[in-house]
Amino acid sequence: MFVCKRALVLGFMLAIAPMTAMADTSQPTGKPVSIDGFRSAHFGMDQAETLKAIKTDFDLSGSAVHTQVNPVQDTNALSITVPALVPNSGPAVIDYVFGYKSKTLSEVNITWAASDPVNSPAVLLHTGAALQSYFQGASVSYKDVAGNKLLSNGSLLLFRGADAAGHVVVLVLGGNVQRDDKDKKTQITPTELTLAYGADPAHPDVFHFAPGAF
Repeated sequence: MFVCKRALVLGFMLAIAPMTAMADTSQPTGKPVSIDGFRSAHFGMDQAETLKAIKTDFDLSGSAVHTQVNPVQDTNALSITVPALVPNSGPAVIDYVFGYKSKTLSEVNITWAASDPVNSPAVLLHTGAALQSYFQGASVSYKDVAGNKLLSNGSLLLFRGADAAGHVVVLVLGGNVQRDDKDKKTQITPTELTLAYGADPAHPDVFHFAPGAF
């Protein structure tokens, strides 16, 4: 078991860039989408059920699945590494995060990081563009859609969509940002790509001190 640094990142994304402040992209048409988790892992599953979903999706079990803990949020997570989750991409770390109170799956975070040399800036850009195109081109309707927005922390929001139940999918490209005030251009050198699925990021299931406790 080790300390989890990536758990419940989607709530952080909401905090720095509320949906109402984002620019809308074109709305896909078709049947309304339902964001209920990632592949066979669905929101509300307990850890045993999620382990079965990981086995089904990636044929990983035992020592290939790591247990993480976030001591601040008091949440647990199951973490795996998957090579080439997206074609022509580097390894991706998938964190299945379980809520503080519910103890059930509340968020799935997928991270491609430049700490692995295969995930070069060019590969991260390619992977991000491929996923952005996938979500934008899906023949489904999201309740809210946003994208192509520079966030306050310098990351680039590639896509964000919500379903009618308030479940959210977010795709963010993070990295080193350089701004040219003369040409008024901003350039980002990618160091991390994150795809996150959240059950209720507006009300994250994490530990909070009670009001007036201190």
